[in-house]
Formats: sequence, C-alpha cells, structure tokens
Amino acid sequence: MLGFTSKELMGSTPVFCVEFEWGGRVHRYATHNITLQSNDGPLQYLPSIMEFDFVESADLTSINVEANIVSMGLIMDDVDLLERWSQGDTIEGMDAEFFYVLMRYDVAQQDFEDRVVLYRGQIQEPQFGDPNQFHQLVSISIEAQPYDSNRLLMDSNKYIDTRYPNRHIDTSDGKPYPIILGSPGGLIRTTAGTTKNIHALPSYCVHTHDASNDARFMVAGHPITATSAVIHDDKYDTDTKTIQFDDDGRGNIYAYIELDTSDDVAIPGSTVNGESREWWVYMTGGGGLVNPFGDGDLQGAGDICRWALQRSGQIIDDGAWANLAPILNQYNFEGYINDPKITAWSWLNGNILPFLPITVRMGPNGLRPVLIQMWALTHVTSMASITVDDDSNVTQVSPINTIRSTSQLMNQFTLRWGKRGYDQEYTSMVRVTNIKSEDYDVVSDYSIISVNRYGVKPMAMDSDYIYDRDTAIKVSMDMVRSRCLPINTIEVDVDMELGWLQVGDVLDVTAPKIYLTNHKMIIISKRWRGTHWRWELAFEMNPRQ
Repeated sequence: MLGFTSKELMGSTPVFCVEFEWGGRVHRYATHNITLQSNDGPLQYLPSIMEFDFVESADLTSINVEANIVSMGLIMDDVDLLERWSQGDTIEGMDAEFFYVLMRYDVAQQDFEDRVVLYRGQIQEPQFGDPNQFHQLVSISIEAQPYDSNRLLMDSNKYIDTRYPNRHIDTSDGKPYPIILGSPGGLIRTTAGTTKNIHALPSYCVHTHDASNDARFMVAGHPITATSAVIHDDKYDTDTKTIQFDDDGRGNIYAYIELDTSDDVAIPGSTVNGESREWWVYMTGGGGLVNPFGDGDLQGAGDICRWALQRSGQIIDDGAWANLAPILNQYNFEGYINDPKITAWSWLNGNILPFLPITVRMGPNGLRPVLIQMWALTHVTSMASITVDDDSNVTQVSPINTIRSTSQLMNQFTLRWGKRGYDQEYTSMVRVTNIKSEDYDVVSDYSIISVNRYGVKPMAMDSDYIYDRDTAIKVSMDMVRSRCLPINTIEVDVDMELGWLQVGDVLDVTAPKIYLTNHKMIIISKRWRGTHWRWELAFEMNPRQ
C-alpha cells in the first residue's frame, strides 16, 4: 500500500472509493461525497459505501498470494439492481478498483491521478434483494482475478523429435529442450579451502556420428552466453568443445557442440571410444540463458523471479520486483530445467522462493514481493519510533499472541547443494550451527542464542539450483535467522497521522506495559477502522536488536 506523507495525513480524513464499469458507464461510490479532478474533468463519487473491510497483510511464515480481499456494502441509488438482474444483467465478474484519497474541509487534496490504489480485482458473489434491507443495498467482495497457476514453464513445442531425423533415438528422442540458468558446475568451492569439478548439465545427441557428419549434442534449447562446454560420458572420459548455434527448422535457436571419433568421449554411431548412455557437461566462458533484465546470463534470484513470473501469464507488479532485484540478485541460482509438465509458479515456488527472505502477495498491480527486513538485512533501519501506551497515539488492543511457538523453531540448518549430473547426488554441504565441528560448518550468533535457550533444533534442505558457496552460506544463515526464535504479535490502534507507514516497515517500539524499550517490530497487517488504523505488529524476543 503506497501512501501519503505524515504531513499530508495531518488533519485529513481518508475517503475510500470504489469504481467499476457496468452497463456502459462507470459507477463511482465513496465513503463521503467527494469530487475528484482528473485529466478527463471532474469525477463525482456518491456517498454510498455504507461499510467496508480491507486488510493488507504479509504472512511471515508462508506464501499466500490470495490472502487479501475487499468486502463492502453499497447503496446503489443510481440503478435498479433487481430490474437489471431480472434482465440477466449482473455486476458479478466486473473489474473493480478500490482506492483512497485525502479530504480536508470537504475538499479533496489529490486529483484522481494521484489516488492511492489499494486493490484491483473482480466483483464476486454480490448479495442484494434482501427483504429486510433497503432494496438498493448490495454487498460485494472484490477479489483478485483467479490466480492462474497452470501455465507451463517450458515451451511444449520445443522437444527433440523428427525435426532431428538422425537423433539418437534411445537417449534423446522426446527430450525437451533444456533451459539453462547461470553456469552450474565446473570448478566449485565446497569449503573454504576445497574445490570440486562437477558436470551438472545434461546433453542430448541430436545427430549421431556417420561418415559425413560429426556427432552433435544439444547443450541448451536457446541462445546462451557461454563459449565452450566440457563434456563427459558415463565412462568419465572428457573433452572440451566450442559451443555453436543452429536453428531447429522452426525458428528456435539452440546451442550445441560437435564430437568425432578422434575425441575421447564415446559417441552414438561409433564404437571407437566405447559406448555411453548419458552425457553431462559444464560450460565455460559465460553462462546459460541471456538475462533479459541486465547484463550477462540469468542467475540472480530477483531476475529469475521476474523471468519465471512473466512466463506464468499472471499479472505481476514488475516495478516492485525490479526495485527489490538489487537485494535478491545477491543470491545466485543456477541449473537446468527439463520437466515439460511443471508450471512456472510450481517451479518458482518449489525451487527459488523458499530460499529467499521475502513473502509474495497480490497487490493492486499484481503479484509483488515484500522484503522481510528483519531477516533480510544485516543492519535494519527502522522507519519510525513509536510508543505504545494508553496516553499515546498508539494503543495496544490485544494480548500478546504467538504465531510461531518453540516447537516450530529451527536453529541448526544443513543445506545440501552442488548437485552432480550422472548420479544426481549433492556434492557439497553447508551447516549453520552454534559450534564449528566440521569444515562445512558456519557459526551463527542467532544459532548460539537459540540453542542456549531451546536446545538444538535441526533442519535440512536440498537445492538443485545452488552451485555457489557464498549463496549457500547466505541462504543458510537467513534460514536460521528467520526460524530460530518464537514470533509474537500484538494489535494496536494507531492515529491517522501514522498511516504513511506500510506493511513490511520495521519500527522501534517502546511499550512500557509489556516491558519493551526500542524493540524492533514489523508491521504485518494494516486495516482502516473508520477513524483510525489498526496494525498487527510482529516481533521476536531477540537480544541482538
């Protein structure tokens, strides 16, 4: 929720408005009678919103992209709802926008173009015609357009078939064109002083060797930035070859290497170097898919999220993702995608999002990330300092609740990474813990605090897309940081003037009644209560403030 400044809010009243097009004209309603100037002239909003409920929230413990919803009651004096309904004309499914502006002395302080949009969606389940209510009253919900999680990530027309008449049928036929992210494998640093050489990417023979042609192996189903590839067969014989490009006859560019009998690697069509059923490569001189959002190849987590979400077909707030990209791109993810049945959202939600310090929510402009600053940043800058007390402009209205208990904690985290191609085993490990006992251990102050309080609570995860030790450590430290302490919440009523603070902002909170002084809390929900805001604040009992 983008908002107004503290100065703009001082002495003002928020006016909440809804508008939707129905029956050939735009219907405009508000909580107060108000006229907004616009580039198309004055717009009149009738004082017809009787009540409404809207909560903007960010879930710290899971991702629920359909969490927010708007509900309201309207008096639609300007139309006969029942007559229109009897004619088969209903507002169900109409696109609607919910927003607010500020009013002072009965005058709007903003033009229409400067409104703060809170939500966009479709009108669902209108209720009207209640014999015990005014006949023009209608209750509606505005919900985000049904979330489409079924769009496939890979192009179903890109697979190895008869367009490659000399393909190796036994090992390549029907294989999808692999998508390559970054440059997985090669020489990777597994601990502070140890390296390993990993062939991580599959390669498919699309042309067997014959008297006139070398064997051709596809390494990527798209243009890539790498210049060469190191290939090995299942006998572990290797060769380094220059990457070339060709068209598959249907306008699709793919990357390949060529091998002949003078090389060491076994190839279909010849038994000079033996036989093989699998070939695995790593690339040098660059990486895989070209980054559509910046220089080089696509491997930064922020850019990968944008890329995958755009392929999902879902409406996304690309500006919000772009703004957060500099932080998220500090996490590098590399690997290959060759599952033709996986959806874009399932792949992203299963392989990338669980390792990032964000939650994802549906905003007015589509899916957007919310950075969980308390866990994501080494030095968190608080947006404001507030005092919660009876004679303050912030008043506690709920008990202290717990949304993550000690039974749900984790303070020792093991990440297995660096997946090898031929046996699909993870070659490397990072463990964030309280005491270093192995070369792959990294000590965390938060692990020490939590283990001392609650004992060792271990957890382990695997990643198919991490080949960089710095990313492995960063992800593992984030995991411990985000799950090592219980999460408590309180609800507070807040004066209008603090409405500029947003969900996700970190505050320094002094609350004498619960013995907290300058304690960091994060706003996880925000709701308008008619005359004031109500926030839900989340916090940890964390000595490292």
